[in-house]
Amino acid sequence: MRKRIISFLVALVMLASVSALYTMPASAYADPVVSGVDGAMVYNFENKKTIYSFNADEKIYPTSTVKLMVGILAVEQLGDKLDSTVTITAEMLSDVVGNNIDLMVGETVTYEDLIWTLLVNGANDSAYVVAHVIGKDADVGGQANIPALDKFITLMNKRARELGAYNTNYTNPTGMHDDNMYTTVSDVAQIARHAYSLPLFMEASSAVKYTMPKTNKAVNGRNVYNRNCLLSVYYDKNYYDTQAVGMNAGSTQQGGHSVVTTASNGDLSYLVIAMGGKTVDGEIRSYKTATELIDWAYEAYTYTDVLSPDKIICEIPVTLSTVTDFVNCVAVDTLNVYLPSDVDVESMITLSYVTYADELQSPVTQGQVVGSVTAMYGDEILGTSDIVATADVTRSELLYSFYKIEQFSKSRFFIATIISAVIFTAVYIFGTAFIRGRRMKNGGRRRF
Repeated sequence: MRKRIISFLVALVMLASVSALYTMPASAYADPVVSGVDGAMVYNFENKKTIYSFNADEKIYPTSTVKLMVGILAVEQLGDKLDSTVTITAEMLSDVVGNNIDLMVGETVTYEDLIWTLLVNGANDSAYVVAHVIGKDADVGGQANIPALDKFITLMNKRARELGAYNTNYTNPTGMHDDNMYTTVSDVAQIARHAYSLPLFMEASSAVKYTMPKTNKAVNGRNVYNRNCLLSVYYDKNYYDTQAVGMNAGSTQQGGHSVVTTASNGDLSYLVIAMGGKTVDGEIRSYKTATELIDWAYEAYTYTDVLSPDKIICEIPVTLSTVTDFVNCVAVDTLNVYLPSDVDVESMITLSYVTYADELQSPVTQGQVVGSVTAMYGDEILGTSDIVATADVTRSELLYSFYKIEQFSKSRFFIATIISAVIFTAVYIFGTAFIRGRRMKNGGRRRF
């Protein structure tokens, strides 16, 4: 145990030394060239890593990304009572402008209809009705006569802080322009990551179409289409991307076009954000940027084996055997790590290992843990694995006998016995000589 503790401390020192010497190597996959947008980001869900960002902390108008927060609150507070209904009032629709699905005063709709039309189509009237429904009974720590809409906006900003979006301020539930409403790409990413964890949110925002059943006012029901042109060709056929899944898209004149989407190939899932998109030569750059960033992410990053039981890490000397004087050691685990695709394992991954002893005494068994190895990419620790012996090594009983004799000869008991024997012998010899001398002296005296 003492040797293991010492070895662990040595490993820490070694890792600290390596960290001081290495910085993250540059990847041949340079950041993509992004143009025509005010901010962008690519985030990998499985590894919780932002692999690309552009102006991510600059304040920006949120436009339709506001509905990410409205959708989160709707799913969290209404998602368990989808069959419940609300009858729409004139107050609920009084501020509605922009994109809407023509909800009517006196119309009775379900919470399910509100959530799906909000997340599929980004309907502003659905957003306002949700705001009034949730805000009506919300406790925001103020006076009871605060309007429902104001209480809901307070809830939006409070929830944003809870999710880590500290540079966001909401003033309405739709994203329609207000000089006092702002966010950042980083904040939108914080909010979107939480939305991604809500199954109903992702199911609804990924739907190409939602058929809203008939109501007391709309006897034919409504067909509502997704306004995210990465997902649907209903509004524009030029931006469809089979990789895109869910989230939100929209625009205002002042804030430009914004797209928040995800993509997954089964192994890797990404959040991709492009905000403040301009229209350049008839092309909406937020959509094109999102597609370019998805393609780049899958090309530039992959999983790579940096440790494998097939790779010899080190050799350790072995004593008391006539079969061999060393044994090869390998990692127990296969370490498969998310890295830039162009990383060369042999030249760019550093393996730092420690062993629990400088040498092994036979017998050694295959699979015996003898130390640990740590893989590093620049100054980033990728992972650690135990290292084990690859073969059995038998012990020579003759050599073992000699070893035991040697060890016994070095033991305290043996040394103490020899010293005692020497002292005893010396005392015996000295005592015998002394007694003989006395006798001889006494024998030489004349007696009268």
